[in-house]
Amino acid sequence: MANLIEHYLLQLKSLLPAKLRDDVAAELGESIRSSVADRERALGRSLNDDELAGVLKGYGHPLLVAGRYLPMQELIGPRLFPIYWYTLQAVVIVIAVVTGILVGIVLLTVGRGGLSVLWDGVGFALTAAAWVTFFFATAERCSVHFNLFENFDPRELELGIFGLRAAPLSPIPRSDTVFEIATLVIFVAWWLDWITFTPRLGSGVSIAFTPAIEPFFWPLLVLAVIDLARLALDFVYPYRTWPRVLARLLINIAWLVALVTVFRTDGLLTVIADAGVEATDSSLAIARLVFNVTVAGMTLVTAALVATDVVRLVRR
Repeated sequence: MANLIEHYLLQLKSLLPAKLRDDVAAELGESIRSSVADRERALGRSLNDDELAGVLKGYGHPLLVAGRYLPMQELIGPRLFPIYWYTLQAVVIVIAVVTGILVGIVLLTVGRGGLSVLWDGVGFALTAAAWVTFFFATAERCSVHFNLFENFDPRELELGIFGLRAAPLSPIPRSDTVFEIATLVIFVAWWLDWITFTPRLGSGVSIAFTPAIEPFFWPLLVLAVIDLARLALDFVYPYRTWPRVLARLLINIAWLVALVTVFRTDGLLTVIADAGVEATDSSLAIARLVFNVTVAGMTLVTAALVATDVVRLVRR
């Protein structure tokens, strides 16, 4: 029972400003335990999980509870402001991450033009923020009712709201950890040639790495092993602490540097044709395009993880 209450309060704390976090959680925790004690006295027994979840549900979703302690704005009333505020932050964070990645790619590949991309990103973020504000202001004027956070199960709360808002000490779903471990294990096995996967471009033409990939062998292998050790700890103790968030941040920065370096390195790929098949320049161009798109996608995901951990550390 205590674990479910603490889990609920942990979600609430992850959504509150640092200066309010402990006081609000202590006050609400005392109220929740008092309500539970009253119910148990009335029933003459301890509450089961379903009954305890019902008590917590009566207090409201952590997002809405946290919103009551945020400064209200006249344009958007207290009923919609919590949802608006966290939606706005999520949109701005995503745009900031994408803009930062684009600026980095432009500077690393072209060498100039980063300021123009940054300015475009700022303009897009302001436009998106204006549209989000307009949407919620219109909803307020039209008395639109959102029940998105009303029908929830306190036992299924994970990662705070929108993921990016989860502070250190928020729980880590083991399913996510297992997925990351499986992905890294497959990568290590492929990197060490324990399993063979040869991408093919149509009939008789396959893609292979050139010797230019050799300088990346040990750095990526060591980085993958370190990341696996981190994930093993996450699986055994599935809660974030600020040292572990910092460790993941540093590891993901290392992955980001490695991915950008790979992206900038020319001549990593070649095409191999079977007997009687001719490998054309277009085949090599397609192979490089697919490879660059894949690496760029991995870079985007890694940059988003870096931004997430920066937010968590700032909010601790």
